[in-house]
Amino acid sequence: MSDSLHQEVTRLLSLGRTSEALASGEAVATDWARRGQALRAIALCRVLLQLEPAHTGTPQLLADLYSRPPKPPRGAAPAPAAEALPRVPLFSQLDRESFMAVLGTLELRTYQPGQNLITQGEPGRSTFLLVEGQVDVTRQLEGNERRTIASLKDGDFFGEIALMSESPRMATVVATQLSLALELSRTRLERVAMKHPAVTETVRTFYRERLLANVLRSNPVFTALTPEQRQALSGIFELKMVGAGQVIIDQGQKGDGLYLLLHGQCTPLFRHPDGKQTAFPSLREGDVFGEISLLLGQPATATVRAETPTHLLRLGRDAFEQYLASQPRVRAALMRLGTERLLHISKLLSGRAVLEGDQRV
Repeated sequence: MSDSLHQEVTRLLSLGRTSEALASGEAVATDWARRGQALRAIALCRVLLQLEPAHTGTPQLLADLYSRPPKPPRGAAPAPAAEALPRVPLFSQLDRESFMAVLGTLELRTYQPGQNLITQGEPGRSTFLLVEGQVDVTRQLEGNERRTIASLKDGDFFGEIALMSESPRMATVVATQLSLALELSRTRLERVAMKHPAVTETVRTFYRERLLANVLRSNPVFTALTPEQRQALSGIFELKMVGAGQVIIDQGQKGDGLYLLLHGQCTPLFRHPDGKQTAFPSLREGDVFGEISLLLGQPATATVRAETPTHLLRLGRDAFEQYLASQPRVRAALMRLGTERLLHISKLLSGRAVLEGDQRV
């Protein structure tokens, strides 16, 4: 038996809708699943369902092995520990029935070298899980310069913003070798959620944790945190989505939380006594804002407005104060960030009569 998914798919499809194909494919998928190769097993399961839509053996096995186990009844002894298997992003957060329902919506796609899986600027309608192969993530910058920003391999998720909204793709993803990927459509997922409402919250949690993990890894404010501390922090942030033109922080109002910008673009605006406004450099993915108002306990002295449909994570005032009490290094990093912003904003407003602190967000 080969561990190549592409070879196995080709072999099964050549056998056609026969009992031999189903029996052989189920045996291979079972072996892969029990050896921890869940993604290959899930992908092969999709081929089996293509050959025989009524096939249930493999989906049930995968759900038993990889879905979230049910909570034991109150007072009952915990179930004996199962053999440790690797968690599958998103799928291992679903209960058994939801797991099987979502599995039924997946499409297995094959991409030749040089073929785009995602194209920058196009509306996002689905997310992908790379099962086999390699892809590059490239972004077209100003001046038509194209830059490779990441290379992804087996097991990597990408395009997850499309699970929450039809935002334009921020980058192009192109296969650099023969690649097989599982595609999960937002439309199909929404249909599943109508019958399995828990899927909606599971997807939101997955999305929030994925994007927050990226922000925390790259943002200098949180580099001092251990992976365990970052994981704990992800559980207290609230996912918030706002439309273009919506005000997130209003000048003169009490700051209500610390914000992390996950997706989109926001503009800070300072309103002068005569009503005129000064726009400051845009905030983009990964930026933090709202920290100075919280740290100093003052009303926000600038407005932050979403320029595009925007996804944010918000840490409310009470949670912010409780969390920072145990993280002095994060508090210090936020204070440094705020001080740098104040100096920068002061330069932008030089020559104007602005009271100290009036630039703070």
